Amino acid sequence: GGSADADARKKLLLNLISEVKARLEGKVDSVSFPIPQFVVVGKQSVGKSRLIEGLAGEPFNFVSGTLGSRRPTVLELRNVPGLSPARWSVFDDRAQVWNTYRVEKVMQIVGEAHERLGNSVSEVPIRVKVEGADTVDLGLVDLPGFRAYAKDVAMQELSHKIDKLVHKFMEDENNVMLCVEEAGDAAGFATLGKCKQVDPSYRRTILIRNKLDK
Repeated sequence: GGSADADARKKLLLNLISEVKARLEGKVDSVSFPIPQFVVVGKQSVGKSRLIEGLAGEPFNFVSGTLGSRRPTVLELRNVPGLSPARWSVFDDRAQVWNTYRVEKVMQIVGEAHERLGNSVSEVPIRVKVEGADTVDLGLVDLPGFRAYAKDVAMQELSHKIDKLVHKFMEDENNVMLCVEEAGDAAGFATLGKCKQVDPSYRRTILIRNKLDK
């Protein structure tokens, strides 16, 4: 059934992730090395949120209107045995504190943080913490999706700004890229090509092929 599949997928992903951590830890002085941060990259609507749901152990879908996300969403996932349902918090930059909300409210806050930007893009992330029994210990950055070609000048500009923002995260040697591609994407794996440009030997790239349930 679906949940057995999801569990198997999640296990596979976690094994991959710990393998990447091990691979990186051998190479770098652990004192100077931050926890590897995973950045989720892919085209818009390629199923990135489904991957995040698998790792958070909870449905995750913020509505960011027609323009989609325009800033990084940083997810701090923490495994807390016995805590169910999971506890969701959003970091308040002004007061410098974590505030806990119901998950629906969190989705609304995150959506509004993207909406507020209008046609611009920001590097300032919105930070969300998920703590629960089904959650894995992980830092994830959900980045805005790469855009399909746009005729409209304003959209082209937005698309260009998003590319620049995402590339900045991809170029950071401490970030492991979770590259999400559509399994049946006939146009070739465009996102993987972008990962290869910054990581030619795929040392810190994990390809995730998403079967989209049509």
